[in-house]
Amino acid sequence: MADSQVKPVVSQQDMATIENYKYKIYKPIRLLLLGATESEPGKRMERFCERLQANIPAITVKKEPGDDEPAAIFIPPNIRFEAVAEGKLLELFLMCVAGILPMEESEAGVSADEIQNRLKIPGVVRIYVSSSCPHCPEAVSRWLYTALYAPEMIELHIIEASMFFEAAAFENIKSVPTAVLDGQFRWTGVVPVSEILDVMENLDPGELSAETLKKIISDGDAEGLANLMISQKTVIPGFLDLLAHTRWPTRLGAMVAFEYLAGQAPELARQALDEMWSRFSGLDDTVKGDVIHLFGVLNDRRLTPRLESVINGAYAEPIKQTAREVIADIE
Repeated sequence: MADSQVKPVVSQQDMATIENYKYKIYKPIRLLLLGATESEPGKRMERFCERLQANIPAITVKKEPGDDEPAAIFIPPNIRFEAVAEGKLLELFLMCVAGILPMEESEAGVSADEIQNRLKIPGVVRIYVSSSCPHCPEAVSRWLYTALYAPEMIELHIIEASMFFEAAAFENIKSVPTAVLDGQFRWTGVVPVSEILDVMENLDPGELSAETLKKIISDGDAEGLANLMISQKTVIPGFLDLLAHTRWPTRLGAMVAFEYLAGQAPELARQALDEMWSRFSGLDDTVKGDVIHLFGVLNDRRLTPRLESVINGAYAEPIKQTAREVIADIE
């Protein structure tokens, strides 16, 4: 295909919109280009970010690549555009970067205080959109209004469905805009802010996904995650997924939460270990070693037969050695 036929990453009309924000975005801000930046979506986002930096001096973009998550432009502290925003969505993107709310309180019908007072449990929201969709900007503006007032409670992913068609298919997205909250709830069309609050206020903590629990840990509140399970008197299944996660930073955060759990509610910690033991044979060797470490954190001699079965089983020598060390340290 000739270069003249290739669609530019930023149209002339969108370049005019970017130019219009040169003086609206005047405070220095660093955006992050995250995830699989060598993918085709990642390359397009990188070229888009280059245009932003070239035309808006206050913007800098830092790359933090990683193949285990989709490419995204992260606007700290809680907004991810898995998209190269165009048209009205570009306007919303730039407003977000500039710290400008996408709507007035009178239009939203809900105040900042109400959002902050009612949202107690965090959630991850993915809203699938298309730049050609006439209703998507209105839907996105309502989610942005809510998320910008509750950065600790809402992590918002704005996803171009055609760019990430596999993710859209996985979540059974049939039309846009469709918003998915924590894998439990979905809305198609424009959602009133009041309805967003009604649903999020009544989330069941025991059903929170690993993705949302990961947000809690990433925000540095491993103790809060442990306390959430203690208050609910249950081990949240998504927590077990984090303990078995192949990425060390994610697994470490879950292990810190387990340490709090072992100290404050050892029976819950033992329940978590029972569940992890049922998964043990299918875990990666590195994860197996960390699960054995958790036996030592709980320090419950009743569980030593499991460690002995590791020592006498068909496991790699480093795993067996970890089990020996843990048994020796259990009081």
